[in-house]
Amino acid sequence: MFPKIKITAKGLSWFQTGHPWVFKSDLADKSDRSDRSDTSDLKPGIVEVVGPKEKFLALALYSPHSKIALRILARKKESINPSWWEHKIQKAISLRNKLPIASNAKRLIFGESDGLPSLIVDQYDQYLVIQTLSAGMEVYKKDIIPSLKNILEPKGILERNDATVRNLEHLPQTVEVLAGEVPEHITIDEGSLKFIVNLRTGQKTGAFLDQRDNRLLAGRLAFGDCLDIFSYQGWFACHMASKAKRITCLDSSLETLAMAKENAKLNGFENKMTFVQANAFDFLRELETKKEYFNTVNLDPPAFVRSIKEKEGGYRGYKEVNLRGMKLLKDEGVFISSSCSHAMERYDFLNMIHQAALDTNAELKILYLMGQAPDHPIHPHASETEYLKCLFAWVEKNK
Repeated sequence: MFPKIKITAKGLSWFQTGHPWVFKSDLADKSDRSDRSDTSDLKPGIVEVVGPKEKFLALALYSPHSKIALRILARKKESINPSWWEHKIQKAISLRNKLPIASNAKRLIFGESDGLPSLIVDQYDQYLVIQTLSAGMEVYKKDIIPSLKNILEPKGILERNDATVRNLEHLPQTVEVLAGEVPEHITIDEGSLKFIVNLRTGQKTGAFLDQRDNRLLAGRLAFGDCLDIFSYQGWFACHMASKAKRITCLDSSLETLAMAKENAKLNGFENKMTFVQANAFDFLRELETKKEYFNTVNLDPPAFVRSIKEKEGGYRGYKEVNLRGMKLLKDEGVFISSSCSHAMERYDFLNMIHQAALDTNAELKILYLMGQAPDHPIHPHASETEYLKCLFAWVEKNK
């Protein structure tokens, strides 16, 4: 038996939309114990969710300090034991085995989309990286780790629980080897190329696996002189170098550019690639002043819009960087632009690109409108799981 938490009529209406979260504000007063000074009687873990009339609704993970109080595990009564966890994990992994993933690095579990809310598991060759991003899920690492070991027999499992979202859950920031051994650096395959990954310090769990298919497509479309803004560790640039004449890679971090140089050397592209450490907006203005133009421009900025509150300012930032990037194309060329901001929805993203093209006096033909790789599946009732947009366009300048 699990403790019960009652939700309000408003919370019930939200629950019935199919969204996998219930917010703290939608808990009935007698159940919302998170505001009390003593929360020891309702600790993080699994609870039974009931409606205003005490009717069973779901089993969920409870987080006492988060605005997202409940994360739905099951909408029917189930025995949640070690076998349950192993079955859910095996199901998620089986799906990935069916997907055409051109890499030995992939996302095995994508939280809510796999019915395992706030759990991330990524595979890098024979090593696993895990994140438990809620207080409720943190409790069940004791079941998750043995399941992963039983199913995959990895050489090592690394906990990358240094994501800032854990602060909202009152959870510590930890990076720790939970099983086996995990080296400082490993080399993974993506398409025909190889990349070095630092699992302990790289972005997310080590690398941006969600952009895999977009990088492969960029490698097929890029040509001539290329500009790669927000190059990070050079993964996009290396793929584009397969066909490009030369590439200028820009990033603000010397550390990530050092890794980009290593990746270029690993793939034999060091003579094609130039690396610049600078602020992206300043560098784009400098290139425009110098009248340096390119056949292919790729923009993969960080999230300028992290919440609805930041949407207006972030929209302006996205538009400026896209406008300046578009201006640097020659008379015609390939323009690639990404946004990883969930709060900037696809319509807003396309509208921003359209406005940038108008301001540049350019004709834009959209070739592909991509998203995250399929090992990051989208939950149909949780728009938060659809966050990445990547546009490929052919741009012709109007003279």
